[in-house]
Amino acid sequence: MTGAQIAGNILTGIGMFLFFLSSFFKSKQKIVLLQTGNHTLSCIGQICLKQYSGSIQDAVSIIRNICILFKKNNKILNWFFIALGLILGTVLNVVLNLKNAFLMGIGFLPVFASFQYSIIILFPNIKVPFIKASMAVSCVCWTIYGLFLKNYSMVISNIIIFVIALIAVVQYFIQIKKEQNMEDKNETVEEE
Repeated sequence: MTGAQIAGNILTGIGMFLFFLSSFFKSKQKIVLLQTGNHTLSCIGQICLKQYSGSIQDAVSIIRNICILFKKNNKILNWFFIALGLILGTVLNVVLNLKNAFLMGIGFLPVFASFQYSIIILFPNIKVPFIKASMAVSCVCWTIYGLFLKNYSMVISNIIIFVIALIAVVQYFIQIKKEQNMEDKNETVEEE
């Protein structure tokens, strides 16, 4: 590994640790704050690793998250960031990988991951389990991207985050089912 690859993996690893921490919070503000730190470090790390498609998505996410944190976001600005990520990610990915269809395909994974996550966090009253489900989808995309582009700290971190996010989503639905069963039981008792 070159010095740039080592630096890129270290920076991305620290950023992914922040993303990992965000999976334990229930407040949207805290989740977004930690993920802004992740995007910042990951953006720099990915530039070191020449993962430009991913770094563009992280750069757009930094700006979007800052707007969310300072409550300066609105529907128009949010859609602008989604479009910006799609357009810049697509153009950069196509231009840089024009001669390699496989790398072009891999380069669209962070574009998709950022797109779907951006849509989810647009909803002002979105429940945290749905944010975590979106995080899980994002983790799968970033894991595959990191694996093929030798960002091993990203791969390991995303696998861990995926498992944690998936457990949180499953626990949420188990809790919902328990609450429904209790309501059904109470209704049955009242009818008797």
